[in-house]
Amino acid sequence: MKKIFKLLFLATISIALINLTGCKKKSSTPAAASTSKTYNATASEGELLEYTLDETNLTYSYKVTSSAVGINNDTHTGTLVKNADGTYTPSSATSSRVIVLPNKLVVGATKLNINGSDKHTVIVGVPTTTNVQFSDIAGTYNYVSLQCLTSACNNSTGDPESAYGTFNISTSGNWVECTRSNYTAAPSSCAGRDSGTLNSLGSGKFQILSGSTDMGTGMFYHSPTGQKIMVVDLKNYLGSYGRGMIYGVPQTSITFGASKNGKYYWNSTLGTNGWVNISGSSYTFDNSTSGTMTANTPWTGMMDAAAGYGILADEGTYMWVPKSLASDTYMVVGVKK
Repeated sequence: MKKIFKLLFLATISIALINLTGCKKKSSTPAAASTSKTYNATASEGELLEYTLDETNLTYSYKVTSSAVGINNDTHTGTLVKNADGTYTPSSATSSRVIVLPNKLVVGATKLNINGSDKHTVIVGVPTTTNVQFSDIAGTYNYVSLQCLTSACNNSTGDPESAYGTFNISTSGNWVECTRSNYTAAPSSCAGRDSGTLNSLGSGKFQILSGSTDMGTGMFYHSPTGQKIMVVDLKNYLGSYGRGMIYGVPQTSITFGASKNGKYYWNSTLGTNGWVNISGSSYTFDNSTSGTMTANTPWTGMMDAAAGYGILADEGTYMWVPKSLASDTYMVVGVKK
């Protein structure tokens, strides 16, 4: 009897050990916590997006929340490949790069299907935020822009037009835009002058009204240290501004060197990408093209560089457009890494 009891006891212990071993084999490392962040973004085609990026799980998604070409509520999800230089390659546009300034800015690209054609589209976004006041975003911004001014652009055959200028916002929510001219030098008579009001839409978004015309949506990053970034979705493609995007930073005098030095990664609306290394007033692109820049030309905060006008800001933002009207069909946007 004792022998039978001993055998039963040993069998019970063996079964328990087997079960414990099985439990250990079934355990797995918990999935990494998501670092998902959503950005208010605009695409260079004039689409307003909610763009979500997860740098831990290497995924992204977007939803078109307002469209000038009839793709409202279009959604897309994709994956990211992290590159050795800290940039990401999105699955929807492998010839582009996604670059992130944590909690400030995301610059990337995707392909939007517009009237049956895939259109390479640059995306710029700032984090969604709440309780943004006019006093938070007031000031004069230098900007670059890309916009389609004719209905031909609506079927992806027309050429867009790039530009640069200034955009002033008052603490009461009024705005003045000056195309290829400086608001600060001539507040009441700058060239290409237009004006209107901002209407808060919440979550850091503002409707931009010119008279009764809804031009689009402005989105802003602002910080307690005074850093600001402006991104505007232009959707009125048959209006005076066309459809497209405006990208700007506060008008501040440029001093080369120090915080401006470094490597800037960029995407263009032509579907190209690369980097440029800046040291003092000199630049060198990844294809070895080099040259020099002139600061505060044609006015404070702008720079003359390589047949175009650009902006380097302390926030790490980089932007450039051709200054010749003969080649003003694209824009370049980037971020310092």
